[in-house]
Amino acid sequence: MIATRFCSAVTVFTFAVTGAFAQTALPRNGTIPEGYITAQSSISLSLPFDQSAQMDEQVQKAQKALYNIASRNCSVVVETIAEDCKITGITNNVDMQRGNNRDGFISVRGQISMAIKLKPSMHGSK
Repeated sequence: MIATRFCSAVTVFTFAVTGAFAQTALPRNGTIPEGYITAQSSISLSLPFDQSAQMDEQVQKAQKALYNIASRNCSVVVETIAEDCKITGITNNVDMQRGNNRDGFISVRGQISMAIKLKPSMHGSK
């Protein structure tokens, strides 16, 4: 239970920090700028659980891996279908699974919400 509360606190802090590093700030009222659409991306990772390492360090390692992927997500969108991309929200969930022989893994899943401005050639494919 303490680990779950710690993970929740770390997650909230990470969201606050991540928002500070977003590409371009969106209006605080939550509206999507004119000419933009919303898009979402889901990520799921599993990392081996190390019995010799601290639990909180492993959770942070898993979350960092997720956020590293999320930080590059807008770049991929801009390289393919968009002129501009802004991250509007990120969520994550962390679970630990242990097998019968004490081996296990840490699983982290995340959802990235974005506001994107499509390239002119993509407007017909909305």
